[in-house]
Amino acid sequence: MENMPLTSTSVPRAPARRVRGRLVVALAATVALWPALGAVGLSELTLAAVVLPVTALTWVAVLGLLDAPRAVLTGTLAGLLYGAVLVALSLAFGHEPRPTLVMLFAAGWELTWGALLGAGAGLLGSGVQQLRGRRP
Repeated sequence: MENMPLTSTSVPRAPARRVRGRLVVALAATVALWPALGAVGLSELTLAAVVLPVTALTWVAVLGLLDAPRAVLTGTLAGLLYGAVLVALSLAFGHEPRPTLVMLFAAGWELTWGALLGAGAGLLGSGVQQLRGRRP
């Protein structure tokens, strides 16, 4: 029997897997590190130097080792939720009133860097999945 070429050039694709909402919420829950470690009495700079790397490494590990579907989108959504919670905490427990424009800029900043942190963690998590031989 002779090898016959395929007549169709399209390859069937597996259906896209959905983002897990509980995983997004669980990743965003790491925002609790800010007030938890802040209660210990760390300075703001030390607090940020501890919380940001711990959060990023945790997200990369979770997204990569749990084989999260659509890791970049999952991380980005978690980052947006993370930023939204930080904005809400800042508004609820802020001590001094600030001008509206400053608050809007700060809220936009938190949401942007949160989304970028999440997207970066998702990209690295996706890389971990590929290194493990999993298909993201």
